[in-house]
Amino acid sequence: MLTVLLCVCFAVVLVIVLLQATTRRRRPGEPPLERGPLPYLGVALEFSQNPLGFITSRWKKYGDVFTVRLAGDYTTFVLDPHSFTHAIRNSKVLDFRLFSSKIAHRAFGMPIVYGTPRDWVRVDSVALYPQELQGQGLDKVTEVMMGNLLSAMFSATDVQQEWNRGELWAFVYRIMFSASFRTLFGRHKENKDETARLVHSMEEFQKYDKRFPEIISNVPWWLMGQTRKRYEYLKSMVSPAELSQRGLSDFMQMRQEIYTDGELSADEKAAFNFATMWASLSNTVPAAFWTLYHLLKDPVAMDAVRAEVDQLLKETGQTLENVKEGGEMIHVTRQQLNDMKSLGSAINEALRMCSASIIIRVATEDAELALESGSTFRIRKGDRVGLYPGFLHMDPEVYDDPETFKYDRFLEDGQEKTAFYKNGRKLRHYLLPFGHGVSMCPGRFFALNEIKQLVTIVVCYFDMELIDMETPPMDQSRAGLGTLAPLNDCLFRYRFKQGCL
Repeated sequence: MLTVLLCVCFAVVLVIVLLQATTRRRRPGEPPLERGPLPYLGVALEFSQNPLGFITSRWKKYGDVFTVRLAGDYTTFVLDPHSFTHAIRNSKVLDFRLFSSKIAHRAFGMPIVYGTPRDWVRVDSVALYPQELQGQGLDKVTEVMMGNLLSAMFSATDVQQEWNRGELWAFVYRIMFSASFRTLFGRHKENKDETARLVHSMEEFQKYDKRFPEIISNVPWWLMGQTRKRYEYLKSMVSPAELSQRGLSDFMQMRQEIYTDGELSADEKAAFNFATMWASLSNTVPAAFWTLYHLLKDPVAMDAVRAEVDQLLKETGQTLENVKEGGEMIHVTRQQLNDMKSLGSAINEALRMCSASIIIRVATEDAELALESGSTFRIRKGDRVGLYPGFLHMDPEVYDDPETFKYDRFLEDGQEKTAFYKNGRKLRHYLLPFGHGVSMCPGRFFALNEIKQLVTIVVCYFDMELIDMETPPMDQSRAGLGTLAPLNDCLFRYRFKQGCL
């Protein structure tokens, strides 16, 4: 044991010495450089504690473009929103897919097919999103999702008209996990202990997802307790053998056919399915939580959304008197959801406040990149170019009083507001919670639809009130990975409305 420890210590010292000996120096034409105080990690610890604060402080020090060493990689941040497209549009030099493929391989076990003869499997799989989960293709999915949300909602609550207490994050998570999983992967044909299995899967998924920043940072599995075991369990939940017992959505069924044509192994198929499951939940659930939380905290916002839902019910002849146990449930189409502009604005506002993704491209060669102003900067092969939309989302010049939730911030004359300005000029990109360009989330329309449906159901069937009025802090450990979950839960109370029973 002593010998092993000595070898480990020697290896660590050797790595530190090598890193210090190869310290990077700024070259002509490159942006300001900050290596950070720690070998390899650089500024990673400071960044992870307060990403927005870190980015803001360096912007004040260096300007719109600067380079930092972040967990072993040199990342050049471009903060001028007018330059977002200019900075990353050179797809021949800046690559996204190899970077994302490595993360997906580590986190889900997906084979790296990009740049190989099997890359058509990835291309054809992604091509199904516009067909099945966008536009008219989303109509059928919306109907199925509504039924699954209602089923999950009622199974997660006590059906009574007395006030019940609960924890809002847990409430939203359980409903969204069950409904999303069943919408994509279907119900088990034999339905044996289905609810109990889904609850257990949700608990394992939450624990796995909590370690996600460590997982993609290549922390050894043996240092993460039961994480590897959970990884294997979650893959088994979406393995070909398991899915053969479920009534899959058309989207997932077509994906399985592509995987079979691509001669993927059973384990590779499970890995692709696991990635789909994670993508459908990891960002959608926090966004749904924050939307519902802010609506409950802001009576004016909730009244505006409730008025839209009531108007929809009135126009379609639906009333709560029709909603009885075993009776007719409300029906809302995709187009009707899209027509509720106050609800859409409230969701956009929640996303503006809770999204903290980093849009990453990796340089495949030394290159000179241009900004919108015409100025240029140089990057080296292997460097990353990063856009941090959270800095834009909290810019007081773009969004007045950005720390405050304003449900109608994205409304103008009853329609969606799209005119936001920086330096006196209209922004082409002002809200980027789902990425940008080739890395934009292909399932974003499905995700937004889920959130709209959840809020609509809550407004229709429930009276809800927050008990904890102090807004929980956001979990910054997930900064760079998408929307941020609350660091702690908050109490609320609920009851079914009169006429629902």
